[in-house]
Amino acid sequence: MSPTKFQRTVPYPAPDSSHAPASSLAGDASPSSPDVLRTLYSALLKTRLLEEQVLSLLRSGRIPGTAVPILGGEATEVGACIGLQPDDSFSSTFPKLASCVVRDTPLLRVFAQLFHREKQAPGEPSPDVIGSLHVVPQTASVTGQLDVATGIALAYRQLAKPNVVVALADDGLAALGFWHEAASLASRNRLPIVFMVENCAQSHAHGSSGVHSADDLRDRAEAYGFPGITVDGNDIVAVWRVTQESIHRARSGAGPTLIECRTWRWHAEADAQSPNGSPRRRASKPQWQTDPLHHMEHYMKKRSLWKQAWKDGLVEDYRTALRAAVALL
Repeated sequence: MSPTKFQRTVPYPAPDSSHAPASSLAGDASPSSPDVLRTLYSALLKTRLLEEQVLSLLRSGRIPGTAVPILGGEATEVGACIGLQPDDSFSSTFPKLASCVVRDTPLLRVFAQLFHREKQAPGEPSPDVIGSLHVVPQTASVTGQLDVATGIALAYRQLAKPNVVVALADDGLAALGFWHEAASLASRNRLPIVFMVENCAQSHAHGSSGVHSADDLRDRAEAYGFPGITVDGNDIVAVWRVTQESIHRARSGAGPTLIECRTWRWHAEADAQSPNGSPRRRASKPQWQTDPLHHMEHYMKKRSLWKQAWKDGLVEDYRTALRAAVALL
């Protein structure tokens, strides 16, 4: 797996193989724990299956005007929110299905939201008590999204709460300058916020490559007085490690961090067009080289943690749950 700036090992309880992995991780979880690795893989796999189901519904015309899932970018999205704790907040430019998986949001509600319907299963918790992680609603602009996330972090600081905000933005936004006000405020007040930027130039016509900058996006953090880190965005363990260290730094009062996740997506926005009407650039690398699931399977095999039957069971169970949820709509 890709090396990261931070290497932190914390004792973690022995895994219990009698039950399925949880969907989220404790703040002191260790990357050497088999249970942690299984949890990361399980969240990746469920996010991929959910994305594929949504993509199928979109292509059949059943979902109107919804954000399209982007296959291949799951490691960044899962890694961004899986380590957040109760009453922490997660903000993203567009809705991320990974946050639904991490929060254990009931699938019926996930699809009801995508179908723009208000539907709730008997006995299902009301929306305001589903999961303990707060997902910030999307705003009308990128600037608004980052400013709202920073405002929440400021509220945490002023109320002396030990909570953190992770703000995940699409690629190139830091270089394009949308985050100036948010970064300035976060730096001046040492706010508990982690800015994450998905740098995936081949998916967006106006991505970071269009900025013509020879510098890493992480270097932009230096002007604001807080650290920046670049990580392989297709490596779930690397993304999670760096995010966990940045969250720990923010929670301890040391202030914000910028993380640049260099992500290569092999399915760029469902073959959609860019805002100017031109086709989006396609990935030229083989899918197996950039697939986060393939990377994680290889990583687990080297540690004798991989069993195909285990994956098959996870796939069958989750696909069954997906079909049942769709059938109720």
